[in-house]
Amino acid sequence: MAWARDSATGEPRYIHELDAEHRGAKCGCVCLSCGEPLTAVNAAKAEFVRRPHFRHPEGAEKDACLVLSARAAALRQLHADGWIELPRRRMSATVAGLSGTFYEAWAELPPVKLHIRNVNYQDPIAAVVTLDDGRQVRVQLTGTPGEAGGALDANGLPVPTIFLDIDDPALAAMQPDEVRKRLTLLPEVLRWCSHPGDTELLAQAAAQAKARALLFLDEVPPELVLPLDMEPSLRRETVLHFVAKQILAEEQRVAVPALVLWCTAETVGGDILSRRWSAQDEVLHLECIALETRVGALVPDLTCRAWSNESGAQYQPLLIEVTVTNHIDDARLARIRELQQAALEIDLSRTGGRMTRDELRRLVVEEVAIKRWLYNPVLEAQREALSAELESQVRERDAEHAERDRLAAEHEARVMATPVGDIARNYLEAVTAMLEASADTDNDGRQRPEAVEAQATARAQVLDAAERLRIHGYPGAADEDLLDDHGILARILTCRLGRPVGFRQPNVIGVLNALLQMKGRGREWLTLYLIATRAYPPALTDSQSTWFAGKVEVVREAVRRGDDAYLRPTTYDKLLALMFPEMAEGLAYEKAKRQSPPSRSLGASNARIAAGQGKQSARGPLRSGPPGQRPCQGEDVLWLSGEALDEWIAKNPESAEAWFRGANGR
Repeated sequence: MAWARDSATGEPRYIHELDAEHRGAKCGCVCLSCGEPLTAVNAAKAEFVRRPHFRHPEGAEKDACLVLSARAAALRQLHADGWIELPRRRMSATVAGLSGTFYEAWAELPPVKLHIRNVNYQDPIAAVVTLDDGRQVRVQLTGTPGEAGGALDANGLPVPTIFLDIDDPALAAMQPDEVRKRLTLLPEVLRWCSHPGDTELLAQAAAQAKARALLFLDEVPPELVLPLDMEPSLRRETVLHFVAKQILAEEQRVAVPALVLWCTAETVGGDILSRRWSAQDEVLHLECIALETRVGALVPDLTCRAWSNESGAQYQPLLIEVTVTNHIDDARLARIRELQQAALEIDLSRTGGRMTRDELRRLVVEEVAIKRWLYNPVLEAQREALSAELESQVRERDAEHAERDRLAAEHEARVMATPVGDIARNYLEAVTAMLEASADTDNDGRQRPEAVEAQATARAQVLDAAERLRIHGYPGAADEDLLDDHGILARILTCRLGRPVGFRQPNVIGVLNALLQMKGRGREWLTLYLIATRAYPPALTDSQSTWFAGKVEVVREAVRRGDDAYLRPTTYDKLLALMFPEMAEGLAYEKAKRQSPPSRSLGASNARIAAGQGKQSARGPLRSGPPGQRPCQGEDVLWLSGEALDEWIAKNPESAEAWFRGANGR
């Protein structure tokens, strides 16, 4: 160690300051740390092998002494230079917000460089430094925090203490010049243990932390007085509520959502009439703002006068409700609407999360997503106007419906007074004219202009007659399957009139040949056309008759085999029987034949049940037989036909429908 303490003066002593009379045990120095007497080795020598130093007695612990000696050397050099740069003093404080979030802030004093007036060594490890301004700074020579001890100022308060964090034993062997160089770093390692301004700094830090909580609306503003026993969640809700009202009072404007109105009404005839009215988002200017002023039976959060420079709307007054968790229930909403005053809700529960006052200001003033109209007199006035308009239109529409119904009833009465046979005859005449006009072409195959007009006239007559037939209970006369150029009526009329109708074939045999060559879906109507050829035999030569009979036999054989491709729909049978009475018997026969299930579908058990009942079965169109008789499966005698079949159908309509539907499916 190069430093020790003079046992007589108590001052630090440097090994190279000793003269020859103070060598060895005569140095009169003790250890700054442990107080043990030291020996000055090689003191006052110009030449030496081992550098001069102070030595502890044999067996003494010396590590801590080296560190404290280094600090003493630094302290003495600090006094010799005459200046000390005190470090900055920083204090932090933490405040818990209403939401439970913690907010931290700091307050500090900047570093300051002061001249040292006096140093008073009070003990081996500390000193009191008197500065130019008269203040005393107690220097604690320890590397760990501790309480200020001992020294008091003129007011009886502890003298502020700083630390010299010099934990490097190498400093104990440094010469003064080296220590002086080291001192340039000294201010950076100084820190305060206590400071005269700590109380004020702590108060400043706490105030800043609280201000930060206020910024995030997590602290009760000073101007808001709340009960001490109120729950923190309710306190924060009240704060949000209070600040939102403050913001509106400060800004004196608020953006409000659009107004949208739909009104509908239904006529007697079932028609739905609707009207829509809307107004865009706009900004209302506010004045005469009053907080929590009674209006009727209500005390809204804010009452004001509002107007719009855009639409010219004025609200005197406008009631504004700010809600957080206490939402407006149906009863309160009813009371608001009873006042018939404009009322706007700002729902802060939809904001979510933590926000600053500026963010809340933007939401409350500028955004419309968290707002809704509880009542708007402009909207209600428009509702009344639209409702009145719709009521008038409904009356007009109902009157039109009534008039149409009256005219339709009169028309139906006139139609029903007309014999249906006359209507059917007019219908076929118009269909014939329409089909012949469609086939009236020039040499290039283009329809003649006069034929186009004639076709349109005839088609109108067809549709009129079809509607009259519908009134008489014969629907379907306007279907394209009947009226198409190559449709059902064109082919039947060709057979009936003995000339091509709607076809560009030169003769009837050409039409019949085309019919017998049909593929795909067209074959399902082929049996219908064969019924027409039986009712209206075509004029054929012997060879043509032979050819045609062969083709017909092929079709009949396919029908007997149960080929589904030739199963004819019975959609138009009633209508065709009216228009072509000669085909009625064939249509009825073919209908029964097609709808009778093939014998292979009748189970023996069903046959036994039918025979055992001794009467017509409700399960199928079976003949009755003697009790106990077991008819053979596949016998034609089992099946009803003709009048017997019609009687069974009349007595068992549901069973007949189910049976025929199942048979057709098979």
